[in-house]
Amino acid sequence: MTRAPDSPSRFVLGLSGPEPSDAERRLLVSLRPLGILLSKQNLQMPSQSASLLEALRGLYVPAPLLFVSQEGGREDPIGPLLGTPCASAAACAAAGTDRVHENAYLMGRAARLLGFDVDLAPVLDLAQPGTGAVVLEGRCFGFHAEDVVLSGMMFLHGLARAGLATAVKHFPGLGRAGKDTGVARPVVDAHDVDLMVTDVAPFAKLGRGADGVVVGHGAYPGFTGDDTPASFSPKLLGMLRGPVRFEGVAYADDLVKGALDGSLPERGERAARAGCDALIVSAASDAWEECATRVAALGDDPSRDRRFAALHRRVADAPRPRFDEDAWRTLADEAAAFSELLRKPRPRREEPGFL
Repeated sequence: MTRAPDSPSRFVLGLSGPEPSDAERRLLVSLRPLGILLSKQNLQMPSQSASLLEALRGLYVPAPLLFVSQEGGREDPIGPLLGTPCASAAACAAAGTDRVHENAYLMGRAARLLGFDVDLAPVLDLAQPGTGAVVLEGRCFGFHAEDVVLSGMMFLHGLARAGLATAVKHFPGLGRAGKDTGVARPVVDAHDVDLMVTDVAPFAKLGRGADGVVVGHGAYPGFTGDDTPASFSPKLLGMLRGPVRFEGVAYADDLVKGALDGSLPERGERAARAGCDALIVSAASDAWEECATRVAALGDDPSRDRRFAALHRRVADAPRPRFDEDAWRTLADEAAAFSELLRKPRPRREEPGFL
């Protein structure tokens, strides 16, 4: 087996089951990825999940960061462990920004109690009629950029208050995408000026409040002049660091998605060359090692190292509670109560009368 570089690799890797296989364990120790992403197939019960995360944290030094994509609604790996599905972004935004904050804080505390460090959330894409509102059904806060900014800010605050690092997605916006990037590459046919004042605006306005950003796999010929996916585009990564002025970690969205061409090592190298700091690979793969080797051969980047170090400090500074069954039951009761609260219409405020 080829030895991994001395420093942790730039990957966030997923696992196939409720515990790493022997092969996965050996590769994790050898490759020492920046982080490990856990999903529904890994999380079966609260105590099992907490034990799994604790074991993964002890695999190597420095310890891997532990990632989850917990949005609520369709992206809800933690809801089944609580016994109540966590509310979607759309449902909470419709009920008010205070509900957005409450939901994020509840989900954040549950994720933190299990042992997670980073939530790949919230979604800042716009719920465009016929595209984003359909493809990303329930995952968007709203159609107008101003509404998305307000709800996104409340969501970020809720996660941060719970002690979780964050990563907004999917830059530069998939609200106009008519296809799911998990299946095919959408081409967003819009002028660059229109995109900047609508789709990109939430990322520009909330970038300083997020620890990371997930760069999507849509194509934006208005920006790039061709159908290159954003995650492979030096021009769009340059815009992220330039006009958008984002200073956190840039993650390439899941490299196993159907929107991308080429082998996994080719995808990893292209995303890394474009300027993505970290590369998400959600599924276990025989190509992990070759992918890591090709990306490592591109060399070091002091700016990227500083961003990774800042993320590690952010996580280390946040209190990490020890898993406790009683505390989990309390959160489960809160989740059930919040779900019931959302079902009830909010009382209308009386408007002031006029003489």
